[in-house]
Amino acid sequence: MADLWETLKERPTGKALGLLVEALLLRSLKGSLRGVYLRGEAPTGPLVLVLNHHGFFDGHLVWLLGKLYRKPLSLLVAEENLKGFPVLKLAGALEAGRVREALRRLGRGEWVALFPEGEMRYPGPLGPLREGARWLARKAGVSLLPVALRVVLRGYEHPEAFVWIGKPVPPGEEAGALGELLQALDALLAQTHPREVPEGFREVLRGRRSLEERVRPLVRLLRP
Repeated sequence: MADLWETLKERPTGKALGLLVEALLLRSLKGSLRGVYLRGEAPTGPLVLVLNHHGFFDGHLVWLLGKLYRKPLSLLVAEENLKGFPVLKLAGALEAGRVREALRRLGRGEWVALFPEGEMRYPGPLGPLREGARWLARKAGVSLLPVALRVVLRGYEHPEAFVWIGKPVPPGEEAGALGELLQALDALLAQTHPREVPEGFREVLRGRRSLEERVRPLVRLLRP
């Protein structure tokens, strides 16, 4: 089945279907979140991205990173999670067990992303990490790139997503790097006014505004 989807990706029908899937992912982000904010820059070249997995939109945000950097990006996903929605393979999802294919993509200079906690966890500190990311990076001879994610409801009607890209690290150091980066992101959000953008972040995707924000221009027009 995996070969079938990869073959389909290169055909006009598959490309059209892939664009539809990506349009739906983008619509989901813009329709559900107030915005996506990014801090940091990713280096060029192949990388293994390691991210915390504490919410529904994490996979959407991984996809968005690839689009922002115009980089082919594959997210390793548990096979059982892809059985119901195999069409996600057209947007970069790859079965976690297909290690050789992940290595081939890294060899082509692409990015491979995974959630080293191995499961979705309640928002909080980083949980115990599995060995997959470290092994993959060592085998491919590439660096790990920690990326901290938080989707939080603050001072507006809709949640906001914050993506903090850290510095690349050699295999074996991702646990401390990702955990520290996530801790720093939580601390920064805690000390930032709920209606202000945290220091160093920039909006990369504008989403839904609160009712009061949409009404405010009209109120100004109606003032005597």
